[in-house]
Order: sequence, then C-alpha cells, then structure tokens
Amino acid sequence: MADTEISEAGAGARWWHWVNWLALDAVAVAVVWLWVFAGMAGARLTAVNGLVLGAAVWLVYMGDRMMDGWWGKDLQGRHGFAGKRAGWLVPVMAVVWAGAVWGALYHMRWVTVRAGMVLAMAVMLYFVVLALARWRPVSQALLLMLSSLMVMGLVQGEEGAGASLGLQLWRAVAAGTLLTVLYFGMRYHYDPPPWTLVKKGLGGYLFALGVGLAPFSHSENWAGLLQSAPVMLFGGACALNSLGIRLWENRLGGEAELVLLRRLYPWLLGAVGCGALAQAVGGDEWTRPGLLGVAVCALGFGVLHWTRQRLPAVAGSLAADGWMVLVGLGVLVGTGVGWW
Repeated sequence: MADTEISEAGAGARWWHWVNWLALDAVAVAVVWLWVFAGMAGARLTAVNGLVLGAAVWLVYMGDRMMDGWWGKDLQGRHGFAGKRAGWLVPVMAVVWAGAVWGALYHMRWVTVRAGMVLAMAVMLYFVVLALARWRPVSQALLLMLSSLMVMGLVQGEEGAGASLGLQLWRAVAAGTLLTVLYFGMRYHYDPPPWTLVKKGLGGYLFALGVGLAPFSHSENWAGLLQSAPVMLFGGACALNSLGIRLWENRLGGEAELVLLRRLYPWLLGAVGCGALAQAVGGDEWTRPGLLGVAVCALGFGVLHWTRQRLPAVAGSLAADGWMVLVGLGVLVGTGVGWW
C-alpha cells in the first residue's frame, strides 16, 4: 500500500509504516552496527552507549523530517507524517533529548561525550549548510566547496597496513563519480544544482562517524574514526542506502539529476562493495567481518535497485534498512560479539 493511500489519521497503516514513519528502522541500523564497530575496534560498550546513540539518531531523523514537512518539501510519506504531527512529536523529542543527555553525562566516558559534542556541532553545521543551499545565490558556491572537501577526503587515503593502492581503488571511483555529477551539473546548468549525491554522501559519513564514535573514542583513535576504510565504507553503504531510497521512490521522475544518478548508482555500488571486499582481504581478523558485512549490504542494495519497479513506495526504505540490520546481526552472530 502506498503512503498516499493511507489517511492522515493513520487509518489503514500497517506496523511497518509506523516503523518507517518514526525512523525506528534507522535507529535499529545504528544500534546494531554500533556493536559491529565495537568488535572491530576491540572496545567494550554498555547498554547506555546503544540507548544514547539510538536517541541521537532518532532526534536527528525526526527533526530533519519535521523541517521538510513544515517547509512543504514533501507533504507525503514520512516527512509529511512528522510535519503534521509536530504537536505530540516535539514534547516526545524533548523527553528523549533530556534522557539522552542524562545518560551521556552520568553513564558514559567523558572522552566519548566530548567527541559526541564535536560531532553534534558538525551535524548542526551540516543542516545549516543544507538550509543555506536553498538560497540560490550561494547554492553553487557551497556545492563546489563541500564537493572539493569530499574529494580531498576520499583521495587522501590512510597510512599503515592494508593501505596499498590496489585496496584503495574504491576511493578513486567514489571521487570520480562525485566529479562526474558535478561536471554535468555545472556544464548543463542544472536547476537546482546537483545537491543529492553530496547531501547523501555527507549524511552517510556523519552517520558512520556517529556509529563508530564510541568504539574508536575508547582508544582515542581519532585518525581511525575519521579516515579508516571501515568507517568510510560503512558511510558509503549508508549513503547508498539513502540514495537508493531516493531513486526507488522517484523511479519515474525525469529530473536530469535523478536520471544521471540512476546511471551512476551501479558504479557506486561496485565501488563500495568491491572496495569492502578488497579491504577485507588485506584486513585483520577484527575488521574483516565488518568489511564483509558492508560488501553484503552493497550486494543487497544492488538487488533492490534492479527490482525497484516491483517495490511499493514504502518497501524500498524498509527493505534497505532491514537488510542492513540483518547483515549487522549476522556479523555479530558469526563473530560471537557480546551485546554488552
């Protein structure tokens, strides 16, 4: 059943619609992969880490959707749901925020809390940039600046074992895809500018930083958090998740940017999937299961992309997030990683 066939009161909605509307699928992805990263980093976490991360992800997602609903960008589906129900969502969000702050301050290591504050400021800056991008006079300048930073981050690579040129080829493919989108966007004067790939890429990277923050902060391995292949490839998988949902929900859209992204999406899938496999071959026994999990996630997105014409409107989002949850659980079961 498509979202448009469900009344504003929620009549006719199934349980999976509520899971998607309330962003619980995104929360599940974050919490499950938190323990995957804990296994890769050799960190021991507590239940509070998962609860605070889940609360933070839920607040960011619901806040983003609520603003989109208010601004009229998307009056249907999950964005419209959040915008129309702000009357009870805002008080709930305030309670969740207060609980998350209390849990972080009194039950988490201070080094993790400090890193979380820095990441929270980065997320707020991300939303400020997206808001400014709606203003046409600065939109292209911001796009070029952020895209340049993303390309530099991709091609910089990492040092140490497993950082050979062959294993890092995925970075070049991802950077090349981004440059291709920018070239066509600027060459043919897309209106609005081609923000989708940049937005999804940065959003996926910030999501991955949030998931990996607690495990990497325990060893204060900030270079590993910001530049390591596992974090960046998982961020790529998260970006492909979000981008795929955008393409699948607009599968008949004829906008020039969407048409270009549909053609490039398989190349991005190959870059992340094959890159994760290559890194797994050169990785150690701690990182290998998580990297293989990222490759399996990319494979699942490929199946969803090639069968997108058969998917109902809400199915793509639920299937993509559900697949990441299942893969993450499979990694945890296969490695015997404990939950607490």
